[in-house]
Amino acid sequence: MGKVDLDVDLNAVDCDCFPSPTVPLAALRKAAALKGALFLFFIATRAVHPMLIDMSKVNGKMLYAKNAPVVMNKLLTVLLMNVVAFLGGGTQGLCQCWQPRCLAVFGLIGTIYALGDFLEMLSMSKLSGGVYQVLLQTKLLTTALLCWWLKGSGQTSLQWHVLLLMFVATSCFVIVDEGSSASGADSGRLPLGAMLCVLLKVGVSCYCAVLSEKYLKAFSDVSLPAKISGLSTTWAMMSFVLFCFEPEVKNNGFFANWDSMTWLVTASFVVKTVSTMYLLQALDSVQKNIGEALAVIVIYVAQVLLPSVDKAFDLSVFLLAIMVVGAVKTYLLAPAVPKEKIQTLVSLNHRPLTHEGP
Repeated sequence: MGKVDLDVDLNAVDCDCFPSPTVPLAALRKAAALKGALFLFFIATRAVHPMLIDMSKVNGKMLYAKNAPVVMNKLLTVLLMNVVAFLGGGTQGLCQCWQPRCLAVFGLIGTIYALGDFLEMLSMSKLSGGVYQVLLQTKLLTTALLCWWLKGSGQTSLQWHVLLLMFVATSCFVIVDEGSSASGADSGRLPLGAMLCVLLKVGVSCYCAVLSEKYLKAFSDVSLPAKISGLSTTWAMMSFVLFCFEPEVKNNGFFANWDSMTWLVTASFVVKTVSTMYLLQALDSVQKNIGEALAVIVIYVAQVLLPSVDKAFDLSVFLLAIMVVGAVKTYLLAPAVPKEKIQTLVSLNHRPLTHEGP
């Protein structure tokens, strides 16, 4: 169990677009083309979202309350999922969204997810989108360490070396990119607080993935829109609590300094939340993690090409971004520790010690 699966394994979906091996070749080609399109869409959602947050800043600062788009996003998501549930299942489907059992279980997960969104916006207020996306790749190392500590599931020597390479490449990317972007008194200073927020978000995301995988499998009788609605309801409530503690809200109100870019950030949150839940049914863990890594290169290229960003091309930064993506793909394709070896090690660790006399 050397590999780390961060995906939420949602209910299996029967769909004509993903046929069995017995279907004609034309249908298989159609399924492959659709899966490729979904993979590209996944990369786009992961790249566009942090870029929009970057573009919503004024002179490098967020003038609006950091958690305001998150609160609005969750309210819109709840409304959207209730409409989808009603159109798909009528009154019964709508009632599923608000049954106490669904809200109690998925509400807890949504509360923790809200903390992750808060940490994301807090870190993005100081970091660029490219640096943020690169730091997210440390989730593979974080999850590997958690599984090694909590479950005793190890990694092969190759996997540990690749994880170390990934950590070094990520650190170099952050240092070089932030150094090239800084100027004057800020030159050479790294936003350590923002970087810590990203790492905390990685930990929260890994923990939520474990909870989601457990309960989304158990509640197979509940529709996916109802699950997303249950998640988003307490997600919105917890986000609103965190939102109320922001100074911008106390002084200026909810919609202070909102403009068209802020609404685009909110819309990107909605698309990211809903599409992720649906796309994970079609993409496996390897495709998901490679897609998130490829988003690093997409963000960097877009920042260089867009005239509004005013970022010069730096070959060293670009090569480091490619190195991070290559390390992620190498880790995901590396052979895992055999299950038999893991079971042997676990049994040895739990075997009681015996005292042998002279």
